[in-house]
Amino acid sequence: MKQKLITFLIGFLIYGTLFGIMMFYTETNRDVNKALISGVFFGVFMALFEVFISPGIKKYFSKKTEK
Repeated sequence: MKQKLITFLIGFLIYGTLFGIMMFYTETNRDVNKALISGVFFGVFMALFEVFISPGIKKYFSKKTEK
């Protein structure tokens, strides 16, 4: 459980920060609030993907290649 929390927080910070920075610099009007909200939204969903879905995908393909 602790490992999943750490993975979530690291994924949230990395994905959210990078996406927020990218949104801030690629938008024409450079709205900080919009970039922040977009970064938080993207970071949460990508972190959830890293915690819950990505391990299942890795396990599936590792079993498939062992056969």
